[in-house]
Amino acid sequence: MISLLNKSSEGYRSSAPWAAVFFVLLLIILPAQSFAQSAPLSIKFFFTFNRFYEDTFNTPAGIFVDSKNHEIYLADSGKKELYIFDLSGTPLFRISKASGILNPLDIVVRSNLIYLSQEGKDHIDVLDYRGNNIGRIRPYDDSFSPGRMAVDSGGNIYIIDKSRTNCVVVDKDDKLIRTIGEGLISITDVAVGTGRVYLITPSDSRAVQVYDKNGRRLMSFEGLEGRGGTLGLPIAAKVDSRGLLWLLDALKGIVVYNEEGIEVRRFSVSGVLKEELDFPVDIDIGDDDRLYIADKGSKKIIVFQIER
Repeated sequence: MISLLNKSSEGYRSSAPWAAVFFVLLLIILPAQSFAQSAPLSIKFFFTFNRFYEDTFNTPAGIFVDSKNHEIYLADSGKKELYIFDLSGTPLFRISKASGILNPLDIVVRSNLIYLSQEGKDHIDVLDYRGNNIGRIRPYDDSFSPGRMAVDSGGNIYIIDKSRTNCVVVDKDDKLIRTIGEGLISITDVAVGTGRVYLITPSDSRAVQVYDKNGRRLMSFEGLEGRGGTLGLPIAAKVDSRGLLWLLDALKGIVVYNEEGIEVRRFSVSGVLKEELDFPVDIDIGDDDRLYIADKGSKKIIVFQIER
């Protein structure tokens, strides 16, 4: 820009320092995130896989990407197994009935331990990397029905409790520290960002409930078609490294929102092409900005590259 100004008239040359000062002030005043969010956002099909060696998936239910150890975890409720792959989709290990896996739903990995929720169980199973069942989490003495989970940078695990329709938070010592989201009708997933917790609530008047890490409600936004919104069946969500919420809609595709709840991008995914989705049920994002989707309809994992 400076060389172009130097080739201009004397009037433009004399104003160049003021232009530079203005640009620097603009960078200081406006948050860097606003520049990132205004940049074009797209996803590009990367690859897909649908089997652990010769065994094809049956009913993909939950997916977790362990960026630290470069691994992908898939809970297959139909096969009653937990599969582990490297980031290229190469099979590494499988955990099955011998470890008490009956109806796996969701997984998170923390401190090289696997935390697994299962339909019909009143606790979270804790497994080591060889699949040995070494413990369990049961935050209440009475009813507890764990659903989907998320883990934050501090090691706190957020667990949907379907029996109470709220979110249970346990710390790195597996102790209950708080609950989030009271008085909701249903919760399909929880996503955690820096300072924010998102509960996906398709049966309520708003589909996304937003809280701070202490459980204080901040706002809610979006809704289903016919209820003042544009969604069909919001089922899962993930917050990326830039604070954007990627909401997976099993019927509509993927909708991306900023921290103010404003839609910044929508990806409609339907049809029969291999890079498109049939009935997606879970989503995760790796540190390399790769988007991983477990698709129940096509019985596979589909990987996209996020391009900003």
